[in-house]
Amino acid sequence: MIKTKRERIEVIMREKLAKYEQIRQDIIHKIESMEYRPNQVIPSENELCASYGVSRITVRKAIDELVHEGLLYRIKGKGSFVRDHGSEGLSRIYSFTEAILHQGKTPSKKLLSLKVEEADADIRRRMGLEEGEEVYVIKSIYYADGRPYCINTSILPRKLFPKLELFDFNHNSLYEVLKSFYQLSFTKARQILNATVGSSEIYGYLETEQNQPLLRINAASFCLYHDNETVFEIYESYILTDILSYYVEKYNT
Repeated sequence: MIKTKRERIEVIMREKLAKYEQIRQDIIHKIESMEYRPNQVIPSENELCASYGVSRITVRKAIDELVHEGLLYRIKGKGSFVRDHGSEGLSRIYSFTEAILHQGKTPSKKLLSLKVEEADADIRRRMGLEEGEEVYVIKSIYYADGRPYCINTSILPRKLFPKLELFDFNHNSLYEVLKSFYQLSFTKARQILNATVGSSEIYGYLETEQNQPLLRINAASFCLYHDNETVFEIYESYILTDILSYYVEKYNT
């Protein structure tokens, strides 16, 4: 029985496998044995190079394989982490259009504006951008059976989606464009929901009386970009809950 880390490394290094494949299999073993736990950062490339006595190119190839297989994910500047498959499939957050269709209503939307702006300090912090980088700011109203129920502002880095302003988002879904034209690989979204009241401008867009309770969603959407998990969108939505009940479906696994 192999008891120590060194003994396990010596055994796999005697196998007739490519070096990167030996490292890949050992990392898989550590994930399966829970030595590397879900969402835990694995040792750095330098540490793995020292442990296995190989070059950084070899280590990076092994990690690349595991990222593509969905066992690891990268966060820029922090390292490689074990993907938590135990929580996947437990819930599905529906898009506004899907939620309206789920309620048997007809969805539509109107683009209010699409601007290119220099990212301010808060946006740079939330999206990992550098000073001077530009973002798209897209403001839209969503309708259910012709009634406005949601105003949404999305912010996306211009460097990830050049020429995005050429698309007609009155008739095209933003996410469909990102997936089909820019080959976006969506990974997850993090949302903060709270009850609130809006400004007079928001109530004007929603065509409703002042101080009516609204659901506010602040969110960040993530994708894989050069094998790193990256924020590709932050957005803020104000929703009339008498028209749309926000819909989350949960699964038991």
